[in-house]
Amino acid sequence: MSRDRVHCVDCREPIPSDAQICPHCETVQPSPLLDVGVVVAGVFAFVFGVILALMTLGTTRMLGLGLIVVGFGLAVGGYTRYVDRQAGRRGR
Repeated sequence: MSRDRVHCVDCREPIPSDAQICPHCETVQPSPLLDVGVVVAGVFAFVFGVILALMTLGTTRMLGLGLIVVGFGLAVGGYTRYVDRQAGRRGR
């Protein structure tokens, strides 16, 4: 086990950094892979939306603009969630 200590997201007790379940409250600690998946999906939606918005007309262009907005929101929101979780787990 690692000697690095972080704080549980639920009970705020110090736990080992590689623990997946808190030994105090038995809460499952979140994985940063979920946040990475949201960011990747957001970047993909953004890029696909740009392609649709620039190369089509009519309703498809509107769909592309919508994908740009959704993709940007997912990418920024996923990254912000990742940063907040890391700061929360370190007790900052």
